[in-house]
Amino acid sequence: MRGWIGSIALLLAAVLPSQDDRAQQAAAPEPIVQVTIDPPRVVVGQQTTLAISTMAPNYMTSPPELPGFQVRNAVTRQLQSVNTSDQRDGVSYAGVRFEYAISPQEPGSYAVADQSVKIKYAAEPPATREVTIALPRVSFEAFIPDAAGPLQPFVSASSLTAEQEIQRSSVELKAGDAVIRTVTIKAEGTPAMLLPPQQFLAVDGLPLYPAQPKLEDRIDGRTDVMTSTRVDSATYMLERAGEYSLPAIEIGWWSTANRKVERIHLDAVPLAVAASAGAMSQMPIDRSGRAWTWSGIRDLVADHWLIALLAAVIAAGLGLVAPRVIRRIAADHRRRHEAYRRSEIFAFNRLRRAIRHRDARASYFTLLEWLPHLNATPPSNTAGAFKAVAGDPVLDHQIGALESALFANRRDPASWSPRQLLHHVAAARRSLRPRARRCDTTGLPQHLNPVGTTNVAAYGSKKPAR
Repeated sequence: MRGWIGSIALLLAAVLPSQDDRAQQAAAPEPIVQVTIDPPRVVVGQQTTLAISTMAPNYMTSPPELPGFQVRNAVTRQLQSVNTSDQRDGVSYAGVRFEYAISPQEPGSYAVADQSVKIKYAAEPPATREVTIALPRVSFEAFIPDAAGPLQPFVSASSLTAEQEIQRSSVELKAGDAVIRTVTIKAEGTPAMLLPPQQFLAVDGLPLYPAQPKLEDRIDGRTDVMTSTRVDSATYMLERAGEYSLPAIEIGWWSTANRKVERIHLDAVPLAVAASAGAMSQMPIDRSGRAWTWSGIRDLVADHWLIALLAAVIAAGLGLVAPRVIRRIAADHRRRHEAYRRSEIFAFNRLRRAIRHRDARASYFTLLEWLPHLNATPPSNTAGAFKAVAGDPVLDHQIGALESALFANRRDPASWSPRQLLHHVAAARRSLRPRARRCDTTGLPQHLNPVGTTNVAAYGSKKPAR
């Protein structure tokens, strides 16, 4: 009997794992993921650094798979990644540290949440294991310093310079020539899309034609320091002679290095426009080849004085009426053309052409230029405000993918569909334009209302429901 009991005990000991074996299995090392964001409070336009450290026992069999870390109303770009290693409790870990620069566009609270990372590592070489680890939620706050509150728009940078260039179609300006005014802003520590756009002021007698702005960001490969450039230009057409002056330009910005508001002044540009030179008239020559003399002309008029008088009256009438009519037609044409270039339809047609050409950068920035014309998201005409009032998840996804393609990791850009983007932007435009028109409506002039009793008193202080 005792022999049977001993045999059963030996069999169970061979089949069941020992307590030590179970302890070793329970203590098997797992991958480690750490997430930090620094600084937790940052000036609008400046960057905070999101760091993700991923480490696995032994070694990773492939790079970790991370999300794009897109944040609403913020510009995200990936910085350099660094390989790391560590020794913990006698176990060797190897991994990668990723860093992302996040630049908020508006004041408020921001968060990076509901994200995960996928890691493949050699748990027991050569066997591999794949795990998905949820990242902890991290948040930060963006603010505008009190001293910089009056700045409209607000822009911050560690350094910022601006200069202007004037290009003339001729050295001595005359009616019919053109002048191009170009303002170039260079900054360090902020993306080009956050630099202030220049609104060139119109001058009476000089029709204004703004050009598409040019934006450029450059990243130092060793330091990850961003240098951005924005170029705005406009063409002034010189319609008539006179003395003109292109207005001075003032640019205010917040210096993060000196922690104060600094201003840049660009001088006004005087323009002296002369009248265009007319063509020299030539005296007619008779059939014999001799030039007409004053006595010959006097004799001709005396012989045909009635025809000459009638021709003089007609010429005088045409001289008085024709230039005025021509100027009126030309001015009306220019007004119509300028009104169309400033209209919402013109801005939307530019946006539609950019999307159909599949140009991500042109599509995004023509979208930002179209929003003020739509007038449905005042006072913040941003992509985030447009998505909020549109309430279209597909539009939200497409604009987010467009921002990801421009400002996220260049090696793994999010895909965007020009067809879906154009379709949903057009749908949002149809629904938001009536709202914008209702916001713009004003009452009738006072002189059109009869003097005396009014229906407003019947409603008290409340307006009738619409």
